[in-house]
Amino acid sequence: MKKLAFLLPFATLLFLTIPLMGQSGDPLTLLKEVEKKTLAYTDQTIQFAMVIEAPGRDGKKVQRKTSGQVLVVGEKALLQLNGQMIYLDGSRVTTVSEEDEEIVVRKLDGDETQYTPAALVKKYETGSNFQWAGEETVAGGTKVVYIRMKPKNNVDVRDVVLGINLRTKRIQSYQEYGTNDVTTTLKILQYDVNQGVTEQKVTFNKSKYPGYDYMAPKGM
Repeated sequence: MKKLAFLLPFATLLFLTIPLMGQSGDPLTLLKEVEKKTLAYTDQTIQFAMVIEAPGRDGKKVQRKTSGQVLVVGEKALLQLNGQMIYLDGSRVTTVSEEDEEIVVRKLDGDETQYTPAALVKKYETGSNFQWAGEETVAGGTKVVYIRMKPKNNVDVRDVVLGINLRTKRIQSYQEYGTNDVTTTLKILQYDVNQGVTEQKVTFNKSKYPGYDYMAPKGM
């Protein structure tokens, strides 16, 4: 079964660190406002594109591009990516590969959390240094402000730049710079909320995949 790197924040390729003029206040205050709003949504449907850029053997950057969709209902989510259905439920992730007719279940541990907009904000709201990183006006006149977060005591992440749509108070962009020189950038193509998506839609049901190989830790 193809392995999936579970690094799924949400965001956009529109990333410019223009010097921020006139932006004042505490960046964390804005992040708290975004978190409160995203937690209040009944459901969220997000279409996204992702680019991972890493050093190649010849010294040139190598890019891997993909796209997908994530449905979020409460604390559960269903990620559709690379032909796989990935069900996220608390400390458990279930990956269904229709091509391989396999189901793999595993526990989430360490820094792995549910990949929802609210989880992104929570991930770095403690133990990080924050600063305003710029602002810009994108298509349609939308104003986006950028916050740079430098996690403390994180050996894998050098810094993160999060873009916030000031009108909707939603995450507009995410770019993560790894200490291994790998950069992950995501672009939200469409972001819909409160569309009537049910919890059943994002909950794994083994009976929907008869005949599939099922691999899971004991007791799961």
